[in-house]
Amino acid sequence: MKSGNFWIVTVSALAIVGAACSSDTSGGTTGAGGSVKGGATGSGGTTGSGGVLGAGGSSGVGGASSSSSQPGSGGTAVTGGRSGSGGGSGEGGTSGSGGTSGVGGASDSGGRPGSGGAGGTGTTSSAGGTSSSGGQPGTGGRSGSGGSSAIGGSGVGTGGTTGAGGSTGTFVGTKTPGTAQTGDITVNPATTYQTMDGFGIADVWIGKATHTAALRTLFWDPVNGIGMTLVRVGIDNTGKIMGDAAFVDAPDVVKFGGKVWAAPWSPPANLKDNNDVNNGGHLNTSAYDTWASTLAAFPAYFKQNTGVDLWGLSAQNEPDFVASYQSCIYNASQMNAFIKVLGPKLQALDPPVKLIAAEPDVWSHTWDNGDKYGTAIEGDATVSSLVEIVATHDYGSNNSSYTRPSPPAGMKHHLWETEIYYTAGASIGAGLDMARGIYSGVTAGGASGWHYWWTTHFMDGGSASNPPKRVYTMGNFSKFVRPGYVRVGISGVPSSAHMVPFVSPTDGTVAIVALNEGSSAVNVSFFVSGAGWPTTVTPYVTSASSNLAAGTAIPVTAGRFSGSLAAQSVTTFVGKQ
Repeated sequence: MKSGNFWIVTVSALAIVGAACSSDTSGGTTGAGGSVKGGATGSGGTTGSGGVLGAGGSSGVGGASSSSSQPGSGGTAVTGGRSGSGGGSGEGGTSGSGGTSGVGGASDSGGRPGSGGAGGTGTTSSAGGTSSSGGQPGTGGRSGSGGSSAIGGSGVGTGGTTGAGGSTGTFVGTKTPGTAQTGDITVNPATTYQTMDGFGIADVWIGKATHTAALRTLFWDPVNGIGMTLVRVGIDNTGKIMGDAAFVDAPDVVKFGGKVWAAPWSPPANLKDNNDVNNGGHLNTSAYDTWASTLAAFPAYFKQNTGVDLWGLSAQNEPDFVASYQSCIYNASQMNAFIKVLGPKLQALDPPVKLIAAEPDVWSHTWDNGDKYGTAIEGDATVSSLVEIVATHDYGSNNSSYTRPSPPAGMKHHLWETEIYYTAGASIGAGLDMARGIYSGVTAGGASGWHYWWTTHFMDGGSASNPPKRVYTMGNFSKFVRPGYVRVGISGVPSSAHMVPFVSPTDGTVAIVALNEGSSAVNVSFFVSGAGWPTTVTPYVTSASSNLAAGTAIPVTAGRFSGSLAAQSVTTFVGKQ
């Protein structure tokens, strides 16, 4: 632990839902035999319904959180944990019966140093996506499964022809292309990178009573909340779920167009060479089929309890990290061998379930050093054909450096970052940590999907009506950069800021996410190249004083517009024609 254009946007203002509500004091999370990162939620520490994001970033009225719960009997602290990248808390306390340790948990000693690989562009190309006149091929598609449609370009095109199962793109640009001026930041929709799958979080070890209707609205609703679209659930050594929050989360996630997937922490003790579900150990080769069959039974169990089809299943959580809680170790060759057993079982299910691998603890262990799990997956044709998503965690990266190890050129799979946590606290500083991590993972790391760790640390003592700043800065991405959007080119960004633009290939919506970590505001001017520039853009700002606050719409003339980035802020400019 520790997945020319029309420029049209359908982003609604965040509605205020002000409803008085009582505190939910039920449901302490149980540890399910394992330790929890950052401390499990305490019994009674959740909010009632009614508090959702308000227009202009104001929080909804109502839904005050109840007082922090006390540790339940039997709760013990985990030793030997590690601190998270950026100074986050270490492994938290194991939940006891009836109650669990408070948010945050005690930091453990032995935090690992950051490694921070060199950043790259992470460019991938889709197969089958031939552009028509004026268009560019889409990115990120799997071979034979329909590449992204063409976007960008000047003139009037007829849409890019895609591979099998793909759809024709819309990139009609009827305006006369404008001209950039000195000092402009140029957004180039004709330069394309990866297609985005979404942003999300884990609800491992969380009880469903904790995830109230108000909290689920905040997490998953793209209009009244921040619109996350990926949720990661845990599988314990019995093949059952680790905390049942997913039983209420899953229907909402899918309703809003998202995906639910699961990851196992450890096989049963009798299938491992250390005869222990904890402290690492390896799955016995003779038990590969048995454990793979147990995992392949999980989707049916999940569907029975949620009514929702599981989208994907990971082969193992952190196969490179020996933990004092449930854990299991595989080197790259062992992981590939297990994938060859598990993959066909998942593909044989109805509907088939996607296989995600390998989720190492450290991003560089995917490509650069250590076991190089991603390199091994990409290099074995059989394994590569069985894997849908190459995944990694982000521990060990230097989050202040804006770098992440980049995937190799010609990578066949989408890459997901599937777990990390950052500095505790509700301040804008912690919110900027979140935004920096997402920016670096998407740009330098080439990630198509990005997940924070579990919802307890994400909320960090806040409530649905009063979330911490990291929730809003996640929303600067997840609310406006929807699944299927394509990361596009940008140049001329001043050193005082970091920016990443995205375009929807279906309706031309543009979203430019800009980070200003400085102590002063930064004035910026943009130029959108080609003939598909938007008519207006609206800034949505998260800062010390604003929570995804919608600013005044800015007119765009001949592809150009100007704006300002507040000090210590994240701003998303959303454009439409």
